Amino acid sequence: MAKAGRKPQSGADRDANPTRQRLVVAAFETLRDEGSAQASARAIAGRAGLNSALVFYHFGSVNALLVEALAHSSETQLVRYRKALAEVQTLPDLVAAAEGQLRDDFDSGHVKVMAELAAASAADEELRASVLAQMQPWLAFTEETLERVMEPVGLISVIPPEQVAFLIVALFLGMELLATQVGDEDFIEDLFVSANRVAGVLSALTGGKAL
Repeated sequence: MAKAGRKPQSGADRDANPTRQRLVVAAFETLRDEGSAQASARAIAGRAGLNSALVFYHFGSVNALLVEALAHSSETQLVRYRKALAEVQTLPDLVAAAEGQLRDDFDSGHVKVMAELAAASAADEELRASVLAQMQPWLAFTEETLERVMEPVGLISVIPPEQVAFLIVALFLGMELLATQVGDEDFIEDLFVSANRVAGVLSALTGGKAL
């Protein structure tokens, strides 16, 4: 893959140009449907019905376009998460509220796209930095939500929220990669069931009081 080029733009700037928008959508769909190895300028532009030279004109490189596609999806999904989890106060409610959003992440292809770029960035330091920058808002949001839920029951003094946040984000990236490799998504359903059970057990153990 080409090295990352221009810095991803904000949502307003991104949507202002219809050609850029078509390329961003096509890049997301290519990553989702074909994977990062097939996400060439020709493949993306062909899906958008455009000349491949426009990829470099508007973004400077293929990688910059791929990161832009991830940024667009991340912004959209994060707004939904913030709205869905804004009033959550308990672990069982957190798991229940997050489950629907996580399923939407998988169905929309957002987790697949993030996982594809995370895997592709292993051998590309510049791309890795760009992908990590897109993950930071998710880590911060996850940590913020966990702090709000864990503090009233004393869990925040037992398990650092920042570590749990990292594990949660890593878990769902790994789930997508594994599901793609083994071709079996049943274990994802099982993990949702287990997460609800763990949340229920922790809630019962704390009884609303500090540990």
